[in-house]
This record gives sequence, C-alpha cells and structure tokens, in this order.
Amino acid sequence: MDKPRKKIETKEIKDWRVASKTKPIKAKPLISVLVDKKVTNQFLLSTIEGKEVLGDGSLICIGEAGDAWQQMPNKLLAKYTVTAIDGEGWMVCEPRPDNAVDVIEVTPALCGSDVDFYIIGQWGATIGDEKNVQTGVVGDFICRNRTDNDNDDVWIVHRKLFLNTYNIKS
Repeated sequence: MDKPRKKIETKEIKDWRVASKTKPIKAKPLISVLVDKKVTNQFLLSTIEGKEVLGDGSLICIGEAGDAWQQMPNKLLAKYTVTAIDGEGWMVCEPRPDNAVDVIEVTPALCGSDVDFYIIGQWGATIGDEKNVQTGVVGDFICRNRTDNDNDDVWIVHRKLFLNTYNIKS
C-alpha cells in the first residue's frame, strides 16, 4: 500500500540553498522523435515524476541515469551549452558554469516522517483534479529556478540523481 502524500507548498519554503548542475544531459527535439505533430498530445512521456503529455515544440531530455523529461528549447539553452551531437542525433548539453538553482532537501521536518510528498510545478502528471504534479519521498530534493520571479518553476530531483549530478554551493 502506498504511503499518504503531503502537498508541499514550495512558495512557503524559506531555507533554500544554491546548487549547480555538474553533469551533461542529452536532448533531442520532439519533432525528430515523433514526426507527426498532430498526434503529440496523444502520447505520454514516462518520467520519474509520472506520465505527462508531450508538449508541442519541447525537447526530450535524457539525464545521466537514463531519466527522461521534456523542456522547452529556450529554457534548455539558458542552462546548458550544446557541445556536440552524438551518433544517434542527440545534442550533448553541458551545464553552463553560471547556471544555479535554489535547492532544499526534503526532510521529515518539511513533510513528516511517514509520508511521501508532492509539489505542483510547471509540468508533471495529472493526478485527480491537480495538474503538473511531481511526487517524491523524504530525502529527495526540490529545485527552483532562481530567475523565475513567480517561483513557479520548481521540480523534484530524486536523491541519488541529485547527489550524482549537482553540487551544493551554499
């Protein structure tokens, strides 16, 4: 049986730290993966956070652990530099040295000791009446785009992935 999930209101979090991404990712335009744009909204991308509808014009990204997500080109290019294209047509994207995110580790003090948690981001699964749901467990990290004035651009990075691909600066 699944544990209950507590919603974390990310705008109420005060103790953010700063981290930077340290490992490259790969990205490919959705149109090169799925050629017929008329059917993109009929397919779901299976991400760590759940299944989400493919976004028109998005890039499909693959992380170091083979984890998939989608991102709009302007957001990707603000955080990464395309350094090569591999033999399968994937862009190799190195993190920009000036790119940083706000981050907080989810502890029992933040969500409780016997519950999992979820947040509402700019993308994610639809669960019940809520859209853009991302789920996690105690020990995972919530990241926030430091340049988003509304503080809506938040996402979860599972603990092992975070520790292998990010560096906390302060």
